[in-house]
Parts: sequence; structure tokens; C-alpha cells
Amino acid sequence: MKAFNSWYFIKKLLPGLFVILTASISLLLFSGEKKADGGGKIIKLAIFQFASRPTLDDSVAAFIKTIGEKGYLDGKNISIKKFNAETDNATGAAIAKEIINSRFDFAVTVSTPSLQIMANANRDFKMPHIFGVVTDPAGSGVGIGTGPLDHPAHLTGIGTFQPVEKVIALAKQINPGLKKIGTPWTLSEKCAEACVVKARRTCAELGITLIETPVENTASVLDASRALASKGVEAIWVGGDNIVETAIESVIKAGAESGIPVFTNNPDHAAKGAFVSLGANYYQVGEKLGALTAEILSGRSIKTVPVENIVPENLVINSKNNKKIGKEWNLPPEVIKRTDKIIE
Repeated sequence: MKAFNSWYFIKKLLPGLFVILTASISLLLFSGEKKADGGGKIIKLAIFQFASRPTLDDSVAAFIKTIGEKGYLDGKNISIKKFNAETDNATGAAIAKEIINSRFDFAVTVSTPSLQIMANANRDFKMPHIFGVVTDPAGSGVGIGTGPLDHPAHLTGIGTFQPVEKVIALAKQINPGLKKIGTPWTLSEKCAEACVVKARRTCAELGITLIETPVENTASVLDASRALASKGVEAIWVGGDNIVETAIESVIKAGAESGIPVFTNNPDHAAKGAFVSLGANYYQVGEKLGALTAEILSGRSIKTVPVENIVPENLVINSKNNKKIGKEWNLPPEVIKRTDKIIE
């Protein structure tokens, strides 16, 4: 009877043991040191972005192109694996854990949420970590200070604070009578909060009332934007917000329904129907991030790398999809002159 019971329990445990054994073998195989063509070690690099949207996709593409041009070719002397949380924090936490457990040599994060998730998971392990496409590194809560070299010895990167003040001033320049702007934003995102704080100050200085509506997820963006329209806002503004930007079409739809122009801090949004978009050229930001990472891969110490704010500005105006916004929105010649692209 005892032998029967022992065999019964062994059979019950076998499936779980098999899963553990398989996972362990996979981890060992992936973590094992590989050799480059020249016999040296292949560097294992993880790229972790928070969402699928043009800003982040373009930055990642430019990053990979640039490190390749600097001599780090995927499959030759470096092994690159891309991860995407698709705006889900729990998925992001699992990704950060996998990157650490798989013993990558370097982690590169693209966006504020992925910086925060990875940095918090990496506090004890201290894997070399480079970040980009981050609105406010010092405000992200991961140990980065306001001084250029005030950051952990294993963590550095590039900040790209959106030109919030400039796009709101531009809205006022185009429509001098502007009195009320609405913004949908994700209260849980530090990057969104940093932008809204600047917007509040700028609006107050320009005599504009800023109406705010909270957003929880991409599904709530349309209703939040429609709510702003119902409150009589004359324009809608979107700053650096991963959730809202992922659903920017919903903001633009709500604006079109009410004849309200949308202003954003991302040049990609103009092609989707936003009236005025002033922000960074994120492909160029990705190139800068790639060049910096190549320096670090080549031996530059992370603790010597200053955290800098890099914003290669790009202004795009879409007149084609904004013919019903009202005659008060009149583009003056000086604005047209400074525009990088006009969609007509």
C-alpha cells in the first residue's frame, strides 16, 4: 500500500517537475555564452518598449540601424531581443524579470513606463541600463537627479521633454481669442503628469483655462475626449502620454465630431488628423540613443555619461483634415514659415 501511494504521488508531481526542468534548460541555453564570428563573446542586448506606436517603433528602428552602423550587427557580434508590454504594467513587470533572469548584458528601454519598470526590477541586480524617449528622467522616481551626472552608476540615457509650452503658445498665436483648452491624460503616468504640470503653468500665463479629464486605459480615451468637447473647450491638447497617444485616433475623432482642433506634442499625430503637432523627431532621438549605446558597448563607463535632454524639434500642420474647425483658427505667415511640413 505504501509503495502504491509513493508511485501515486510521483505521478502527480511529474508534470510540474517536467515544466520546471524545461524552463531551467531553456534559461541555461539562452543564458549560455555565445561566440561572435571573430571568436569573442556575443553581447546580449534587450530592447524593452512599452507600447506599439510609431514614436516608439521609429525610435527602436533608428536605434538598431545606428548601432549596426557603429559595428554592432545583430547575429554577428551582438544578439538583440525585442520586448513589448503593449501598455500593460503586469506584462512589463514579467518582461523585466525575464530580462534579468536571462542574464542579458545590457537593457535598453524606450519610454518612461519601461524605464520605471526595468529600473525598479533592476535595483539589486544592477544590469547596465540605457534609456530613451523619456519625458522627465528626474521625475520618473528611479534615482535620477536633476544634475547631468546625478544618476545610478548602472543607469543613464536620454531625456526628451516635449515642448509643451511652445505648442500651447502656438495655439494662442493661431487663435488669439483662445480661452479654454481640454486635455485627456493618464493620471498613473509620470510622463503625462510632468507635461500637464507645464501645461497648467503655461495656460495660466496666457489667460487660458485648462480643463482636464482622467483616462485609465485606451478604451476610455474616446469618452474622455468627448466629455471635454461637451464642456466647451475650443481645442484639445495631448502631451507625452503613452496611453492617450496609443489611442490618438479617438482624440482626433472626438475633435472632428465637434469641430475642435487637436494640438499634440508628437509630429506623428498630424498625419492622423491632428491640426498642429510640435515635438521631437523620434527617429533622430533613436539615432542619438543608438550612438550613445554603441559608446557604452565599446567601453565607456555609464557613470560618466550625463543624462541630457535632446529634442530635435519638428512642426507639422494638417490643413487637409481640419477645414471645419472655424475661421478663428487662421494660420499666420510666421507660423507657416517655421513649419517643417504642411499636409494640404
